[in-house]
Amino acid sequence: MPATNLLAKNVRLLGQTMTVAGVFCAKTAGRFFASPSRRVALTLAFSVLPLTGAIATLTSGPSDYEKNLRNSQTLIETPLSIPILEERMSEFAPLRAAFVSTTPVMNGDTLAKVFARLGIEDEAAATFIRQQPVGQMLFSSPKSLHLQAKVSSDHKLQALNIFAEDPKDPRKNLLTRIALTTKGTFSATESAFAFDVEQNMSAGTVKTTLAEAAQEQGVPEAVIAQMPLVFEKFFSQGNVLEAGDSYRVIYEELFLGGEFVRTGKILAMAINHKGRDIESFWAADGSRSGNFYSLDGKTNRQTFIRMPVQGGHVTSPFMTLRRHPITGVLRPHLGTDFGAQKGNEIYAASDGIVSRRAYNEKGYGNYLIIRHDENRSSVYGHMSRIVPGVVEGSRVKKGQIIGYVGSTGLATGPHLHYELRFGGRQINPLKVDYPEKDKLSSNEHARLLSEARLLTARLAMLNRLQTAQPLLTSELPDSSGAPQVVIPTDADKGS
Repeated sequence: MPATNLLAKNVRLLGQTMTVAGVFCAKTAGRFFASPSRRVALTLAFSVLPLTGAIATLTSGPSDYEKNLRNSQTLIETPLSIPILEERMSEFAPLRAAFVSTTPVMNGDTLAKVFARLGIEDEAAATFIRQQPVGQMLFSSPKSLHLQAKVSSDHKLQALNIFAEDPKDPRKNLLTRIALTTKGTFSATESAFAFDVEQNMSAGTVKTTLAEAAQEQGVPEAVIAQMPLVFEKFFSQGNVLEAGDSYRVIYEELFLGGEFVRTGKILAMAINHKGRDIESFWAADGSRSGNFYSLDGKTNRQTFIRMPVQGGHVTSPFMTLRRHPITGVLRPHLGTDFGAQKGNEIYAASDGIVSRRAYNEKGYGNYLIIRHDENRSSVYGHMSRIVPGVVEGSRVKKGQIIGYVGSTGLATGPHLHYELRFGGRQINPLKVDYPEKDKLSSNEHARLLSEARLLTARLAMLNRLQTAQPLLTSELPDSSGAPQVVIPTDADKGS
């Protein structure tokens, strides 16, 4: 069909539709207006509309009262000064962002070294601390010292807490508080203190190393640093945790006045190596800091003999400066001389591997160096002879005879020159706190078993959470509410 014909057809259809609609509307209106009542209602509606509009017009304007109020108002304009930002910044100087850090005082520390670890660059604070009694004993105190500093973003000291802890008598703990006053000077106060101790726990699976596994679970660095010591003997024998092995650890968190100060010691730890569980618990053993033991009371630390010679006595102590008895030259004596009869036995101070066997005519004479691990070694000098089987590369055990007392090399008489090197530095073997006890006494062991009851339950709980298994019967609490502690016997071990 042509387009013109199609258009004409559509127009005709539209016209027919409108005609029908018009007729319908006309009929409907006729029926509506045929009723008298409807015509009256419609008339009234159209009559009211003009009246409503008039009323709205009259009431839309303000009243006389409102006009009087508006005429009585007065506009007041007051100029405001804009403060200079630089002048106001000084008021917020005490509120500079600050960070808090903690560090122990270690052997060989100085105030400069401690400040560097805490991020402090404040000579005024350093001068003030040196003038205080605590500053004079800071690096010579027999107590365990920890410092907690609040430092501003520009590395100035705002507050410093010095915690001096007495390991044998907590009643002698002393807290020194150094604070920056509003006058810009420092003040110092002292008071006794006691930490509130809480326990925290962590568990993880090793992917690469134990340290990385613990870091992944958010274990604090100070706790991670203790972990190798908990199983020191295990690791010193060449054992390494592998992918798929796991750990569980319980450690202290120390609070004062409701505020966290630092983490404390590890209380208990377990590792699973190739399907074998090994547990270790901290115990008081009469030493300054205690050590880690198995539930059978045997140490998990690598221990050292302080005087590894038969019938020895100190003839020349560890000294930073000494006049040599033969040459007369002033020089450090970074070892200890133990006088003894010629031929007396000399023992390996700890387990290790002989790294050097040699003779030095103008020095140590016949001497040995034993490497105990990557960071520790010991030196034995002036021996009359060395046991034939003790050669470089051979493994020795703690207490094993390695030689005999003599006076070879540069010596005035028979003695053992003994050095103990930790981290590449010689230490005084008679004063430094290091593990030397192989087994707890009966009283110490009984105390360990008592304190370990709840710890073993928590380690078991961590293990079950790791492996998604129910608690074993042996791990359920006994009638006293504590978990059962089973001590393996020699028969259980197959020995």
